[in-house]
Amino acid sequence: MIRGPRHLLCVATSVALLSVVPALRAAGDWSLDEMPLDRSAEQLRLDTQGHLAAARELRSEILAVEGPRTVDNTLALLNDLYMHLDASASENDLFQEVHPDADVRTAAEENRQEISAFITELSLDRALYEAIAAIDLEGADAPTRFAVSKELRDYRRSGVDQPPEVQARIAELNKEIVALGQEFSRNIKDDVRELVLEDASALEGLPADYIAANEADDGTYVIDTTYPDYIPFMRYSKDAEKRHEMYLLYTNRGYPANVDVLETLIKKRDEKAKLLGYDNWAAYVTEDKMVGSASAADAFIKKIAGVSRASAERDYRVLVDAKRVDFPDATDVADWEKSYYGEKVRAAKYEFDSQAVRPYFDYDSVRRGIFDVTSRMFGVRYEPVEGLALWHEDVTAWDLYDGDEHLGRFFLDMHPRKNKYGHAAQFDYRSGVAGKRVPVAALICNFPNPRDSEDGTALMEFGQVSTYFHEFGHLLHNLFAGHRRWVMNTGISTEWDFVEAPSQMLEEWLYDAETLQSFAKHHETGEPIPEELIAKIKAASDFGKGMNTAHQAFYAALSYNCYARDAATIDTTALVQELQAEYSPFAYVDGAHFQCNFGHLDGYSAIYYTYKWSEVIAKDMFSKFEETGVLNPETARLYRERVLEPGGSRPAADLVKDFLGREYAFDAFQRWLDEGGPDA
Repeated sequence: MIRGPRHLLCVATSVALLSVVPALRAAGDWSLDEMPLDRSAEQLRLDTQGHLAAARELRSEILAVEGPRTVDNTLALLNDLYMHLDASASENDLFQEVHPDADVRTAAEENRQEISAFITELSLDRALYEAIAAIDLEGADAPTRFAVSKELRDYRRSGVDQPPEVQARIAELNKEIVALGQEFSRNIKDDVRELVLEDASALEGLPADYIAANEADDGTYVIDTTYPDYIPFMRYSKDAEKRHEMYLLYTNRGYPANVDVLETLIKKRDEKAKLLGYDNWAAYVTEDKMVGSASAADAFIKKIAGVSRASAERDYRVLVDAKRVDFPDATDVADWEKSYYGEKVRAAKYEFDSQAVRPYFDYDSVRRGIFDVTSRMFGVRYEPVEGLALWHEDVTAWDLYDGDEHLGRFFLDMHPRKNKYGHAAQFDYRSGVAGKRVPVAALICNFPNPRDSEDGTALMEFGQVSTYFHEFGHLLHNLFAGHRRWVMNTGISTEWDFVEAPSQMLEEWLYDAETLQSFAKHHETGEPIPEELIAKIKAASDFGKGMNTAHQAFYAALSYNCYARDAATIDTTALVQELQAEYSPFAYVDGAHFQCNFGHLDGYSAIYYTYKWSEVIAKDMFSKFEETGVLNPETARLYRERVLEPGGSRPAADLVKDFLGREYAFDAFQRWLDEGGPDA
């Protein structure tokens, strides 16, 4: 998952402190050595005001240009302006989600609202738009032309051509949308619920280290709704009643507050879309994506549901058979039972015990393994950065190099804590710009913490290792692509429905024996994971992909229909029930309110389909590695140069075509969906 400002005009979703501007405009803001990484709330406010003051000054300089407009006297200044907004928006986005100080989180939210208001102001500035439109592009290179074309498109999509009264309403809506999105996210993050168990009976089936870690001082056991607690409990606990209870706690995070917040957010976005001349928000938000239109997105979701149906039905029947071992009269499997019985199927049919895999995936070994594998693939190296004042003691800093070239810096904030973002995502911190600043990003996850055990061991589930590889794929994409001339082309600024493809593709290396054995070693014996166990991992992973694809189609359909239906009469709880029945093999569970904690309904809004769209492309791109060898450095270098490094300087479809030597196709995804399974 990606979190960050992406294209600045699309984000628009006090008195300037002018004394701060010279320092920011000179070098300090662009220098890694001067970059502030942990600040008080007041310092964060001052920094934000300084960035905004610098941006306002740059806008004045642009508008004051006399004579013909050129790349140097207009676009270069706009680039500097966006660098300030990118820096301030990114750090506030990050700190409102991860900073342990509540005052800093509050300041970051307030700052983010002010930044968004200024971005809205820019996006509706007709004089600035005309200045950009007047740039003489004769002799300009293709990336520069592409950057300007995207700018003009996004200004029009922001409402720069609308009459003053419409612009005023758009500006107000943008403020409300940002505030509602922040409230929606905060309600999810802050609502960590707990299941208190009087004894360990409900933990039968859980690994010993999990049980020990969740024992409270009074002898009870406390399981909360964070990922490290929730996922193993739902997978292994033999207590069906407690699993059901835990499922309801988890799916009701943010409820009831987020019912109204979400439905109001939907209405505000719908109103904005209609003011801009679109039928609904889905039509607006899909227009500038690879998919091109709302109808095409809807058709793609239906296609994914259709091609997965037979596989999903086959998988589901196997789950029901597994449940009948416990309940002979069973005819269905509930949503809260799928993880538990999926584990039973993998153990019975594939002789795969996921707990037997955990000893090979100690957190520190996995981290080193990801560094080693990607170093080998892409010819880079990682160096720790010491002595930085970071926002929490668990956070570490790293520099990425290619030879002597410094490609970027990143932070790893990988373990759960109170009031921290509870999912997994890559956050921007500074978008890189060639010759001015290197890219800086943060990886935010919630994996077991070595500091929580006496011997420093923190064993991970295979699914968590896969998540680590996925998010690291985003990180590398951002750092490799962070060296473009224009900030609007740099980093992961490509079409949003392509951004998941590089991260999804990196997960594929986990099924390669040579790759896995290079780092997956038993934490006690040091022995590499056996090849027969790797084969079982691969076979077991094939089970359930039909069901999972169908359930993902449900998520995508929910995302799309929240913003494609009549916003005036939207009832998101009823919509969940309707669409889950239509798309998912698993029936709606009474009392659940999944939509209240489905954070993508804010950030991704109508375009959750992008995960499967990207996966189709990822499977096709990986086919080239399968042909030449998954660790073939020449193929990896070609992929880096043709897909990752260009960032958003060209259309994504062109990048993929350059790498594959042809247009991307659906075939590889279809083969993956059809291969393997319980009857194979």
